This record gives sequence, structure tokens and C-alpha cells, in this order.
Amino acid sequence: MSTPKHYYNYYRLHWFLLLCPLFLLGSFGLLQAEEVNQEYQLKAAFLVNFSRFITWPEQSFSPEHQEVTFCIAGKNPFGATLSAVDGKKISGRNIRVVFADSLQKLPQCHLLYVSSSEKNDLASLSSRVGYRPVVTVSDIPGFVAAGGSIEFVIKEDRLSFIINNSDLKQRGIQASAAMLDLAASVR
Repeated sequence: MSTPKHYYNYYRLHWFLLLCPLFLLGSFGLLQAEEVNQEYQLKAAFLVNFSRFITWPEQSFSPEHQEVTFCIAGKNPFGATLSAVDGKKISGRNIRVVFADSLQKLPQCHLLYVSSSEKNDLASLSSRVGYRPVVTVSDIPGFVAAGGSIEFVIKEDRLSFIINNSDLKQRGIQASAAMLDLAASVR
């Protein structure tokens, strides 16, 4: 008897989420002078894995810019953790990591992490991003309720996430069934 495809994807995502922190720490030698707490190392691993299980519309990539662009808006809580994946491949595309001081200085992004330093500027997020195919992610409480795509939450002492699947669909972005199954909540 064969295993249904969604079970395969669930276990694949589960293993990625378990192994990615080790991959990020071990393979890239991230234990540098700038220490990043374990929570943000794990969140960085989640961001990388989100991009593995999300499909952006093909028109969100221009012929000259085929990479998946991760943007961090505001104060960088990840230290060098995300910089270590800059230039690495994911789903056949290079990852490009860009840091912006604020939401006002954003380049074109595929995945946008909004730092808690930008919580007072969330009202401008929707006008800055519009309905472009951008996955917005944050750990700011109420981020999904404010129109964000994915919000990190702590549930039963574990890092989890809430997905605003309606927002993703409006942007032409598709999250895999496995990713939706792992979410603490899907809206």
C-alpha cells in the first residue's frame, strides 16, 4: 500500500523543520562573535523552510532576477544567521537576503520578515506591499489579524505559526497542504 502524497509532504516538511536549524548552525559555522538567541535561529530555519513549501506566481520573478528574495525590515534579530543562506539554492533558485532599515526602504521581496521594531509602522505595511506576491512574516502579536501572511506564535512552549491563507491566495501565492497542516491555525 502506498503512502498518500500529503503524508509524504507532511513528513518531509517535519524533517526539514527539525534538521534545518542543525544545517544552518553546522554547515555555515554561524557561531560567531555576534550571538543570536536560539529562538531567532529557529525562526530563520522556519523562514527558509517556508520558502520550500510556498509557490509564488512565475510572473513574480523577472528574467534578470530569478532569485527568491528574503527581506528583513527593521532591526535585524537574526544576526548573521540569514546572511549565511544568501546565495544558497532553494527549489532551484538562489536565495538573496536583503536588510532594510524600515518598511519605507523596501526593495522587491518574495518573503518579507517584519521585525518587532516596525510594529508602530504596521499600518503602512499594506500600502507598501499592496497585493504583490509577497509573503509577509512577523512575530508581532496580532500580525495576521492586521493583514500579515504568517505570524510566529508560541503554542504549548513550542514555536509555531498562524497562516493567513486568504491573504496568500489574494496575492497569487500557494502554501502547500503540508505547511497548512503544520500551522497552529489557518485563517
